[in-house]
Amino acid sequence: MHLEAIVSRVQRARAAAHGALGVHESAASRVILLENVVKRLSGSPVDVQDYFREAVTCLENGLYRAAIVMSWAGYFHVFSETLYQQREGEIRTARGKWTFKDLSDLKEGQAESQIIDAARDIKFINRATARVLQGQLAQRNQCAHPTLYRPSMNGSVGYVDQMVRQALEYVAP
Repeated sequence: MHLEAIVSRVQRARAAAHGALGVHESAASRVILLENVVKRLSGSPVDVQDYFREAVTCLENGLYRAAIVMSWAGYFHVFSETLYQQREGEIRTARGKWTFKDLSDLKEGQAESQIIDAARDIKFINRATARVLQGQLAQRNQCAHPTLYRPSMNGSVGYVDQMVRQALEYVAP
C-alpha cells in the first residue's frame, strides 16, 4: 500500500472514532467535532475566526471559562459589525443621546447589553432573541469576572457551539 493510502485510511479512522466518541458527554472528541463547525466560519474575517479557534483551544485545555469568554467575543464582534453596517442610522435615531463616530467608538461607549437592547428596539432582533443574548452575555460575565461559577465541559462545549452557530447566521453566504 502506498503511504498516501495509509494516511487517508488513518484520517478516516480518526474521524470515525471522533464521531463515535463525540456523543459521550465527557469525551474530548466533542471538542474535535466542534472544530468542524468552526471551519464553517472560513469566509469570516480572520479576527473572528481567531476568537473561535482560541475558544476551541481553551476547551481542549480545560479552560472552560476562557472558552466562553472568547466565543462570546467572536459572536459579539460579528453581531455588532452586522448591526452597525445594516442599521447605523436607526441606532443613531433610536439612541439620540449616544455619541459615536464609528463602531469601535460605539462599543467602547456603550455596554454590550445596551447595544443588544438597541438592536431589539430597532427590530434588528426580536424580543426572544434579545432575551437569549442577554442570558448568554450574563453567562459570559460570570466567566469573565471573579465568581464561584465553574462551567462544566458539556456546558462550555454547548455554549461555544451555540455562539459559532449564531455567528454563522450573520456570515454565511
